[in-house]
Amino acid sequence: MMFDKAKHKRMPCGTSRSLLFLYFFFSDILEVKRKVHGLSLLQEGFSSSVDRLTFLHGMTGTKSPILTTMTMPLLAVGFLLSSVCISLSQGQSSRECALIISAPAAKSSRFDQANHAFGGPPPPQELVTTCITFDAVNIAFERAKAIEGLKPVQGRYSSEAIGELGTIIHETTRYLAQTYGLSQDAVDNGLPLIDTRRTVIQNYCPPFLMTPKCQIERYRSIEGLCNNIEQPHWGASMHGHARFLPPKYADGISAPRASVTGQPLPSARLVSTTVHQFESAHDKAVTMLLVAWGQYIDHDITLSAEIKDPVTKKTPRCCNGVQLKECLPIEIPPHDPFYSKYNQKCMNFVRFSAGLRRHCRLGPRESFNLVTSTLDAGTTYSNSAEKLHELRSFEGGQLKMLPFFERFGMRELLPLNLKEPDEGCIRPSQDIYCFLSGDPRVNEQTILAMLHTIFAREHNRIAKELAKVNPHWGDETLFQEARHIVAALQQQFTYNEFLPMVLGSEGMKKHGLQLLDTGYFDGYDPKVNPSVTTAFTTAVFRFGHSLLPSRIERWSKTHRFVDHQKLSTMLLQPYDLYKQGWGDGYLLGMTNQVAQAMDDSMTTEVQNHLFQPPGKEFGLDLLALNLQRAREHGVPSYTDFRDLCGLPPVVTFDDLRSYLPNKTVNAYKQVYASPQDIELFSAGISEWPIQGSMLGPTFSCLMGRQFNKFRYGDRFWYENSGWPSSFTLEQLQEIRKVRLSRLICDNGDDIESVQVYAMVLPDHDINPRVPCKSGILRSIDFSKWRDATFHSSPNGPF
Repeated sequence: MMFDKAKHKRMPCGTSRSLLFLYFFFSDILEVKRKVHGLSLLQEGFSSSVDRLTFLHGMTGTKSPILTTMTMPLLAVGFLLSSVCISLSQGQSSRECALIISAPAAKSSRFDQANHAFGGPPPPQELVTTCITFDAVNIAFERAKAIEGLKPVQGRYSSEAIGELGTIIHETTRYLAQTYGLSQDAVDNGLPLIDTRRTVIQNYCPPFLMTPKCQIERYRSIEGLCNNIEQPHWGASMHGHARFLPPKYADGISAPRASVTGQPLPSARLVSTTVHQFESAHDKAVTMLLVAWGQYIDHDITLSAEIKDPVTKKTPRCCNGVQLKECLPIEIPPHDPFYSKYNQKCMNFVRFSAGLRRHCRLGPRESFNLVTSTLDAGTTYSNSAEKLHELRSFEGGQLKMLPFFERFGMRELLPLNLKEPDEGCIRPSQDIYCFLSGDPRVNEQTILAMLHTIFAREHNRIAKELAKVNPHWGDETLFQEARHIVAALQQQFTYNEFLPMVLGSEGMKKHGLQLLDTGYFDGYDPKVNPSVTTAFTTAVFRFGHSLLPSRIERWSKTHRFVDHQKLSTMLLQPYDLYKQGWGDGYLLGMTNQVAQAMDDSMTTEVQNHLFQPPGKEFGLDLLALNLQRAREHGVPSYTDFRDLCGLPPVVTFDDLRSYLPNKTVNAYKQVYASPQDIELFSAGISEWPIQGSMLGPTFSCLMGRQFNKFRYGDRFWYENSGWPSSFTLEQLQEIRKVRLSRLICDNGDDIESVQVYAMVLPDHDINPRVPCKSGILRSIDFSKWRDATFHSSPNGPF
């Protein structure tokens, strides 16, 4: 497949380029299609005979997934799919070509039969050139806008406004694909080449999707723009996810992935209960802190926009007859082993908002990331200037905190969420509030809220230490440098403590993830896009759901078990942190409680009781939600990703027995029509782990690749040299000394000891518990940040 920019208005693709067989039909069929689909309107956008499609009869047996939806009742025709050669026009008039497709005309079956009978040499194939004009794009967009509706935007673009425009963009894509009979390759890789800045779409495209002017600064922009000077939008908030593989939508544009048979995939709840029945088994090495850390950094790099009911402004209730196009409720089978007891036949599910490409370009539906894709401690600071302003005290570089509980011997807590008290929070009464932090999911579970608290305290502690060695620094410099250090620490903990346990030493080495002991890292590559991929956010990095226990434990300062609570009672209800000693109890519980084993099992606390309201007997199914989420994002199948990773192909279900437990393979035979239907998350958590790793070969491959992008594609990576953001070698060595256990000591209320590597179970010989005051858990020497020459620049003294 080749896509080239044309030097002239209508330059045909050369013979050396690969070609696309377009789909052509009898001209009388075209007239029927015009009447049915209103294509006479689009015809007005064609400027010459070359703009009009010539339809020839092509009975070749392969159906286009895009055309089938609208034209199968009319047309029993086949299509021949090949490579595509598309060139862009450089013309200025809107009636000129926005995209030129040159392809050989398809031959009819009658021609093929005659040629075979007479045995003559085939004549040279004729090239048919299709021109999609800018006018045609404009008319398609206006039609989609009229059908879908588009509210005028005043001021800052909200996620809702982006979602509305994103929907209209992919519906515009659908109209063009149907009108011109485009192949999937042309839709995926051709239409996005059209310069939408020369269309009416430009008038609606948010300014932040245009190319900004970048300046090289010491500190990251809060939105993540200009991390990459050449590609300023890569990894930035409010921008689209990347993909390892093209999406597989059932209709080629936006419909959730279907079976290879063309039928819908089985109910996500049916897959959950058939394949993933809960069995309690524990890991042998990792603690619950590893699970909590995984969730914490996941929230640093991924957050999709939820669609709200336009009337209530809350999550739509799709099982209550709400007529919303974005509803995609999960069917609960009538004989479900759990929900049938409560006569539940439907589980609520709403699609995430559609996203926008750079310059609002055309193409299939994409989602977008509300946060930055890089590890920049956005969980603490947010990725929004408005939100950050709400979090800062603007005195001494400090974040706002709640000091009220200091009178009870407790450290400061996170501030209260007074502005949106019911957002992501189950409140037992109107006088109780959840917490406010950089990420709106801070209250999702109690131990996650405790990690947010630790890093807010750490930021303020660092700002105070910097002020001691640089009393001439103002609030802005103190804040930004403390933020810079906290982001570096989170990168250090992730690659030095978390990933080695998940991927193992071989996986770390294979993907270039091993940190340096000394010196600078010289691997930054501006050609690497750090944006998080759809497969990663919808499947791969949800592996930690398998590690969740049924109960969360509290331990004492002498490392004795105190008590436990059901996980389901701690979701969206972090109020235990208001109790004296309970924050420390959960911190020490995280470092002492063993995680569940990495396998195809998930605790019923989240498989039947996720976000269960108090007084109710059932909640949601996290595993079913994961499957449904990947489907609606068009994430390809497990076997597709095996192919991407170079693993042995899977043709039959029995080919899986070398990689998955027999019971899992047998269960797949019951629910899926083909092994090519098996879903990435389901099989990914079920694979036998690679030796020394927690993950099987497919998840290990994909996770390694994604974290490679996070490191090699981040200009602000803490080990980098040669940029204003770079630490001095002395400063870098100070950061390298620190372990996560040091932060637990420094920011707990009254913690006296902890093991060296807090994500690994304590062991007297290889991971002993040590006193916080022993000096073994080293701290940063902030004298390395002493600024001898004061610079008054608001961007800092460096």
